[in-house]
Amino acid sequence: MLAAHFDCPGGPENLYVKEVMKPHPGEGEVLVKVSASALNRADLLQRRGKYPPPKGSSDILGLEAAGSVAGLGPGCTGRWKIGDAVMALLSGGGQAEYVTVPEGHLMPVPKDMTFIQAAAIPEAWLTAFQLLHFVGKIQKGETVLIHAGASGVGMAAIQLVRLANAIPIVTAGTQEKLKATTNAGAAAGFNYKNEDFSEKVLAFTQ
Repeated sequence: MLAAHFDCPGGPENLYVKEVMKPHPGEGEVLVKVSASALNRADLLQRRGKYPPPKGSSDILGLEAAGSVAGLGPGCTGRWKIGDAVMALLSGGGQAEYVTVPEGHLMPVPKDMTFIQAAAIPEAWLTAFQLLHFVGKIQKGETVLIHAGASGVGMAAIQLVRLANAIPIVTAGTQEKLKATTNAGAAAGFNYKNEDFSEKVLAFTQ
């Protein structure tokens, strides 16, 4: 199969497409034929040699992907069948034609969502959702401060806060990033590099 690859850490010019061995699903794993994969900051850091993949994980970039079930390993419970449209949270390997995934890390792709859209859900959007609802237990009408508002998780969080009928405010390091967060739905944004965002947040929430 083909996969994104680099021999030496560095910039995007070091990336190229390489023929590699197609993975085989192990115990409790599902083989997914990848239709789309998203790009995360961890991928950029790994390409630059600053974020090694977890021990035992694929050294191919890609922490999330979407595609179709192409094979089932021994011990799978029957939840998935060949051809199912799925999206997956990965420890690596998403930027390739095929990837193996523990079946519990797969989610069905909603019928009205494309593979390209679905590939961007598992890493950033689920992280934001878990933080807001499971950890923060967001409530209607609350004001939520989101640091790094223009990041992938930050942009997802802004929109999820709006869906929860709460008010998102953000910090970011440039005016360009703050403008992007406003376009995504932030009620206010503060540049932490040239102003005391804590004072601004207190003023906004009083």
